[in-house]
Amino acid sequence: MADYSTDISVAWDGTAFTEVQELSWNYGGSRTGRDTEWTADQGSISIACLGTANTNISEFGKRASLAINGGGANLITYAAWESVGVTYERNGVTRYAVTFRILDNY
Repeated sequence: MADYSTDISVAWDGTAFTEVQELSWNYGGSRTGRDTEWTADQGSISIACLGTANTNISEFGKRASLAINGGGANLITYAAWESVGVTYERNGVTRYAVTFRILDNY
């Protein structure tokens, strides 16, 4: 049975993103060796929202906890704030797209 994308919440360093419209994440990457579980590329997270919480460029490079809940997409990890994209729509709404790089939790 499918998971419905409802009640999704995303919090960065304890502050929730507002009006989350889209969320995508991938976890894992190529390993560095046969006997090594560690990988330099843990994965990435992309969030599209309508609110301004957590979208300020002063967050660039910051490392903190990122928690995603709801819609079958539950993930709590340590991540680095990587980038933000802002799209303005005439007579519409402003959209924000924030990306994170997943970091090793150890």
